[in-house]
Amino acid sequence: MSPHAPAPQAAQSAADRAHAALADKIVLGVLAPGALITEGEQSAELGVSRTPVREAFLRLAAEGLLRLYPKKGAVVTAEDGAATRQLLEARVMLESESVRACGSSEAATAATAAALDAILSAQADALRDGDSLAFTRADHAFHARVAAASGNTLVDGFYAQIRPRLERLTHTVARSGGANLPRFLSDHRRLVTFLERGDADRYAVLLRAHVGLDGPRASGS
Repeated sequence: MSPHAPAPQAAQSAADRAHAALADKIVLGVLAPGALITEGEQSAELGVSRTPVREAFLRLAAEGLLRLYPKKGAVVTAEDGAATRQLLEARVMLESESVRACGSSEAATAATAAALDAILSAQADALRDGDSLAFTRADHAFHARVAAASGNTLVDGFYAQIRPRLERLTHTVARSGGANLPRFLSDHRRLVTFLERGDADRYAVLLRAHVGLDGPRASGS
């Protein structure tokens, strides 16, 4: 094996770290919508070369968090009302159909419910500790696990693609102080109940209300 073989793995690891750090900044609002960032400045801040930062920029652009401007840098995107609604509609459609598919298997339902209980425990801990980022990460883990219950890898991939944008929506509300986070957690527990019953229709109705599609409690949660 060539002595240089490990290099691509190291470079990829640096790109992963850069991506995670920049995604956190955007989700947390440290990098606000409309902010212009460059590879050079982010490379200096993160302590890595420009190559992994460039790769991170490309990934963030594919995820919808950045808009690239060649030779200038990138601008942090914003979610307008139409884009937000489309994201949340996609969440409802994917999850409710996953609940319907999962309901045909007792084993899949039991495994999903057990996984969701563990996630809700972590979300309750985050709520107690006042850790809004951990709360939103657990929030996404909850909804992503429901989507994964369908057993469809394409659904998993799509959810992974929109994850950062959904996290940003939820975290924006969480840090605004206007969100009722205990109610979000309570809604999640009720959603698990509907999943266990295989009641996809009632799951969809509650989820639409939960994310604010049918009323004023828009959360992205």
